[in-house]
Amino acid sequence: MNDVFAPRAWWAWYSKRPGSLGEYDVLHCAGGAQRRDVFAQYVAAAGLGNPPPANALHDRLPWVSVFGLRFPEGEWTGVSVMESSELRDGANRDVTPTRYFLVNTPELVPHRVEYVALWDAVADVPLPQDHEERIPLAIAGQPGHGLLTGLDTVADHVPGLASEMEEELRRTAAALWAAAVAALLLGGRKVVITGAGTLEPRTRLAVLDAVAGFLPYGVRSGLAVGSCVDGGDQPPTHLAFGPGHTPEAATVRLGTLPQVPDGRPEQYRRRLTHLIKDQGFLAVAHTLLSYDAPVPLSDHEAILSCLDRLDPFQVAVNAVEAGHESVHVVAEGLNSLTGNADPDSAAVQRLVQRGIDYVVEDTAREMDDVMRRLWVDEDNGPLVSIAVAENLLSVALSVAASGTDSSSCRTRLSRLWQMVEDCGKEADVLRLLADDEGAGAEQQLPYVVDCLRTLGPAKVIGDSPAVARALWEAPLLTQGVLARECSDPVRLRQWLGAVAANSPVAPAWLRAWSVLVHGTGECSAYREPFPAPLEALYVLSATVGAGQPDLTAETVRGLWGALRTLALGSRHRAAGNGRDGFTLPFMNRGGTRNASSPDEAEERGAELLADLLGEDAWADCRAWSDVLRCLVGMPVVGPQWRREACISYAKSLGFLLKDKWLRSSMDLLLEELVRPVLTEPWGKDGEGLVLAALERAPDPKAVAELHRRVAERDRAWHERVEAEKAAAAARRREEQPAAVRSQRPFVAPPRPGTAPRQGGARPAGGTSGRGPGGAPAPNSLDGRRHGEAEQDANTPLERLGIAVRQSLPPHEIATMWAPFALQPESSDGRQALELAGRWWEKALNENREALFEHLERVLLTTYRCTARETAEVLHDIRRLIVAGRASGHGGGGWRAKTILKQSRRDLRRQRSRVRELRWVRVLSAFNLSSGRPRRHKKQWKKGSSQ
Repeated sequence: MNDVFAPRAWWAWYSKRPGSLGEYDVLHCAGGAQRRDVFAQYVAAAGLGNPPPANALHDRLPWVSVFGLRFPEGEWTGVSVMESSELRDGANRDVTPTRYFLVNTPELVPHRVEYVALWDAVADVPLPQDHEERIPLAIAGQPGHGLLTGLDTVADHVPGLASEMEEELRRTAAALWAAAVAALLLGGRKVVITGAGTLEPRTRLAVLDAVAGFLPYGVRSGLAVGSCVDGGDQPPTHLAFGPGHTPEAATVRLGTLPQVPDGRPEQYRRRLTHLIKDQGFLAVAHTLLSYDAPVPLSDHEAILSCLDRLDPFQVAVNAVEAGHESVHVVAEGLNSLTGNADPDSAAVQRLVQRGIDYVVEDTAREMDDVMRRLWVDEDNGPLVSIAVAENLLSVALSVAASGTDSSSCRTRLSRLWQMVEDCGKEADVLRLLADDEGAGAEQQLPYVVDCLRTLGPAKVIGDSPAVARALWEAPLLTQGVLARECSDPVRLRQWLGAVAANSPVAPAWLRAWSVLVHGTGECSAYREPFPAPLEALYVLSATVGAGQPDLTAETVRGLWGALRTLALGSRHRAAGNGRDGFTLPFMNRGGTRNASSPDEAEERGAELLADLLGEDAWADCRAWSDVLRCLVGMPVVGPQWRREACISYAKSLGFLLKDKWLRSSMDLLLEELVRPVLTEPWGKDGEGLVLAALERAPDPKAVAELHRRVAERDRAWHERVEAEKAAAAARRREEQPAAVRSQRPFVAPPRPGTAPRQGGARPAGGTSGRGPGGAPAPNSLDGRRHGEAEQDANTPLERLGIAVRQSLPPHEIATMWAPFALQPESSDGRQALELAGRWWEKALNENREALFEHLERVLLTTYRCTARETAEVLHDIRRLIVAGRASGHGGGGWRAKTILKQSRRDLRRQRSRVRELRWVRVLSAFNLSSGRPRRHKKQWKKGSSQ
């Protein structure tokens, strides 16, 4: 049909009078006053909202809407056009008039008029007319024109759809989007399409035609669509373009598939998708166009019944002539395949796929029995296995493409595997999924791994030895699953138990994983044949890649022999060969399979081991990693210099140094392992434990060399300390007069009962901290050091070190630390911060919390710092601690985590006080019980002192 007809339309002009301050109203309309009330109802129902400014870049006027309306005299189709004008009202504001047209719907239905045709008919009709008669509209009946135009527009916005692709493929992809949006309308919510940008009204209406084209044509009699809405509450349209922040509406980006709610909407989308793929979108749209009886969107049964005529299985079995979709007919067609059809024909494959879809959709139990009988057939059984495997992979690919793990995908995956279990075909399907000979198998492997991980070990394997053996025969797939599950140790152990990794008859590569379940106990990894070095490296790379220090430690301890062999072999191979193309199959998503020969892989395995040793997953096995580092030529890291960590490190070293296979490398091991001990800072906590473990190595010559290096370090350390003391004493003798005049006193704040100091001068009676007559005060530092030199014989930093070793109270430590705290970034400030950290490490919790309080008090009182300056000093100290400058590897005893928690606790306490003050402020102004402001009984006089 391509005819032009001219139905007569009622019209109305909705605007303001120029120069008027009144509201918008129907100023002119056909039919005069008798029709004004009808148009008033239409205007109230079809308002699209406030238009954008004239300089807007997107969603510019004109705005067009098409409404299916029902009035007492029958059904009507309303078209409104809101457009800009040069008119101004009394406040000099732009006047935005709207043209309204009403056409009798029964006149449009026989011609299957689309929204684009209505716009073409009214676009150039001027209003108001100089009469009150109806006007003819020239409408071209071209069914399908708007649909195809809209699909081309949608295809331009589908992600990943190239413009040079075949037109049929582009339109099919766009049709799947339009079908999903049409199904979304059945959910009952208003739908707003976003991302239109600068599309013109006619193009937008064509997109709306594409969506409506996948609903029965009779739905248009009650459907309201618009080229744009303003984003306000409760849009008047069922489907329109608009902004993404529209409340009470489901937003859909143009070209991006929406998530359709479960139930009838999702069922309608699935059926439309199947039909579009099987028969083509034009056949589906043409059939839906024939249903012109009015049907509301809420009548899901009537809308779904319109698809019955399009069942693809009627064509496959030649039993139904373009008729109704029937499970019984499909079942008969599948039953006829047994021994009577070519399994390689496209029609048979489509029929089998449809049967699988019926089972997954749980349409009828009849289809379950049919598919079970078909699967056990010798001729068609392999075809069903291939189809199910492809469906499983398709779901995994869909999840990866959308980037979301939707519930509908999980449900489909679960039902597919339930079908596999019911037919007892788990092993056959797994062998097909693990097939690494077909085209694209390498790229599909990560998605097959995701598929099995989603199903879980209990569902995939259960208690079936046959399924476990099928995974034994697929090392790439099984190792990929285990490697990806390393991030969840609980799930990993479930998989290892289900696949029987600890079985004595399991392959060696799988038994290597059993150390993660049984450790060094009853583990099948210690049975012959032992796991090869590369097989052990696979397990190690998975645990390191997952960032699991505990699993990494178990792997290194359990597979030490193979890893040690790999590292020792690197010392005897020539270096300099790259490892291009050598990647473990599960090191990253989509990684390439090892294309090198076994000998080449063995040579490059040590290089990959060196890469793994550079990762941050070795905290629980530092001694083991340091020995491997020595063997592959990397610098060792050493333990964390805390006593508990050094005890564990030394214990592991004692075990490793007894390994007979390492005796040939003992000189290298001792030379490298002692380096962290000999480096500064000297005298680290726990270094004696590490040295003792190294001295017990079974190589007297290497141990003697170790003793020599340690003695040289101790001698250099002693000479350096003595030289620093001599230089400090010389400096004091040279600078003593100037220091007496300019140096601020380094004294503790006055104790209770003593006179306060004036101007920072020393108290009468001589040096600070001495009692009457110059004798040492009972509680002072000098008083505790009987027999030592005078206080001035040591520098303030040395006195702080003596106080730390004697564990003096926090207020004395704070007093001695205060002058250095003013410049914490200086050399003396850093040393004082480390000394204070050593005191803090040994102090009780209450003394730890009091240290900063005393330091704050000394800075405020003795050194005359302002409150802001004091707060900045304390913040700089905490920042250095948290940054690790004086904690952990920095050499101090501070614990950054504890200091951070204390700072958070102080912040919460301060916020609580602020909230309390706000509440007091509110209570002072309002009487909350009555909800009224408080009225003071006494009126205060202006200027009153009260």
